[in-house]
Amino acid sequence: MNVISRIQFPQTTETSDLYIKCHDGSSLNLSPEGSTAVLSRNTIVSFNTYFNSFYEVFYAKYTELNSLHYLLNLQGDFRVFLYRELVKSKNRDILFEESFENCQLAEPVKVALPHRWRSEEIGRAYLEITCLSERGIFSGGCIATHQPKLREVSLGIITCTFKKETYLRKTVSTILADNSLKEKQYKVFIVDNGMTLKAEEFENSKVKLIPHKNFGGSGGFTRGLIQALQENCYTHLLLMDDDIDLESESIYRLISVYEYTDQDFVVAGSMLDLYQKNMLCDAGSIYGKYRGMDGNFVYSPFVTFAPKQRLNLAKTSDINLLLSEDDTDFGGFWFFSFSTNLLKQAKLLLPFFIKVDDVEFGVRIKERLGKSIVGFPGIAVWHEPFYAKAITWNNYYDYRNHLVTHATRNSLGYFDAVKFFTKVLLYKLFVFDYNSAEAMLRGFVDYMKGPNFLKQKDPEALHAEVVNLSKTYSSQTVAVDSIADLHASETASAINNQRYSLGKMLIGFLTLNGHLLPEFLLSKTNVLYLMTSEHTDLWPKVYRSKRMIVYREGNSSMQQYEMNRVTGISILLKWLFVAASSSVRWSSVSANWRNSFEELTSSEFWNKYLKLDQQVEEQKEGATYASTKL
Repeated sequence: MNVISRIQFPQTTETSDLYIKCHDGSSLNLSPEGSTAVLSRNTIVSFNTYFNSFYEVFYAKYTELNSLHYLLNLQGDFRVFLYRELVKSKNRDILFEESFENCQLAEPVKVALPHRWRSEEIGRAYLEITCLSERGIFSGGCIATHQPKLREVSLGIITCTFKKETYLRKTVSTILADNSLKEKQYKVFIVDNGMTLKAEEFENSKVKLIPHKNFGGSGGFTRGLIQALQENCYTHLLLMDDDIDLESESIYRLISVYEYTDQDFVVAGSMLDLYQKNMLCDAGSIYGKYRGMDGNFVYSPFVTFAPKQRLNLAKTSDINLLLSEDDTDFGGFWFFSFSTNLLKQAKLLLPFFIKVDDVEFGVRIKERLGKSIVGFPGIAVWHEPFYAKAITWNNYYDYRNHLVTHATRNSLGYFDAVKFFTKVLLYKLFVFDYNSAEAMLRGFVDYMKGPNFLKQKDPEALHAEVVNLSKTYSSQTVAVDSIADLHASETASAINNQRYSLGKMLIGFLTLNGHLLPEFLLSKTNVLYLMTSEHTDLWPKVYRSKRMIVYREGNSSMQQYEMNRVTGISILLKWLFVAASSSVRWSSVSANWRNSFEELTSSEFWNKYLKLDQQVEEQKEGATYASTKL
């Protein structure tokens, strides 16, 4: 018998609705030693939840599993129901119903999925258990099969970190503590870009620590990929960010999926909101377009769009929406898995340092190799949401790397690039975010230098320059409690008052949102600018204001941006000059990036770029010196 997935208990009551729902009269006892659900007569525990549903439609499409059954650890008398729901189902079908008496925890109760399940209209199956005795206990369960595996899977798990030791240690401990995972073949590669971790912290044969110079996320992940390829024993690879909150069951389910498939596809784990634990942020994304208000897609070259976002996974109706699969282009490196054979075909990452590396790699796999990017429901991690992030220097890497990605695909012409770049740059100026505007402008300039710039420039030195550039203009951080009254009084009106006349928007545009207005027309009142999970203010809100306070949900601080006429106008003029001077060279620069793609993704380039050969020689010299001293 092989276990496909395990019924999971929540780690905390905060996330219990994602795992198990206890009706009145039943309760959860959560413990690291073993959690249980305790029931009284006629009370129910339901697994009509995100993590403990069985997503039939995905297993039928991507695996060869046929014969499946539940094994339940129960004590007492129970009536067990197995239900099915479809994408837009208002009703649920009963697949199984039976009573069990005198159940003992040591003798699991078996509930079989109908053998015909693959040939029916399928969706999502889940259990509900009613207690028939005075007291009953549920202590765990699983979905299992007697089918032999199609293959043995060995998973290389690669994470790179830069001074996020607390998250990283927790992730590794979570993996190693999972007793069922000990039966699987895997190894965790930790690429330590900050070189702040110690080898004695990870003295386990299933963990390898690799101290490494800071080459960013793409450099760290690639270093791990190279190491895994050199060991030549892994059928599949998993890239995981260092700042996630991991449910180890996601890794267990991932391995099981690959054990029972004869297809080669990518599994893009979903991203759940670290601050609103029930909310889904991303389950696979689309590149270069977004869905407009009319439901049609709109072209936008620097946009990534997650079709399934802001779903409340505590709601049955939202969970059912996951059964309709989207044709996505990539998944985030918070949890991104693929076969070693696929990597050998796709080649290594581009040397992006950070940002867009996961976008480009996923799009490459889909477009060049024709492989699917699958957002398998129930395989997920928690991660800091996008709305809470406010790192100014990210703008440099974001826009530079988007330009490179489009160049390798030959998917962006000069006029479209300038049009969309100008639109974003103007937005930054309209809200007085001059540092971000400078960073993205520098990104465009460095893109126009061509691929030799990336080959020759030391990534750490470049990053230091970019960080310093992002601090060019003063942007004061304001403590939350110092403007609490402003926040409380304006939040409701700020969200509701978001309709602006065409005339006001036109005047705002023509005056650079107030930069060209005389001083006496400007207001000295602070404007609160909200960026939350549900809402983002529009730039006309800042019109005629000299100062704005930016509030990002989930962020512990606020930023204060002040208008500076000279700065705003000078950045715009600089951009117009750069855009105009780039028109003649655009085609040749884009071709150079395209022609360098094979080199930049090759093992030969990365060995040289990361100076791996030099490291080997230094290690040999060190070993020789040590033996001489002995």
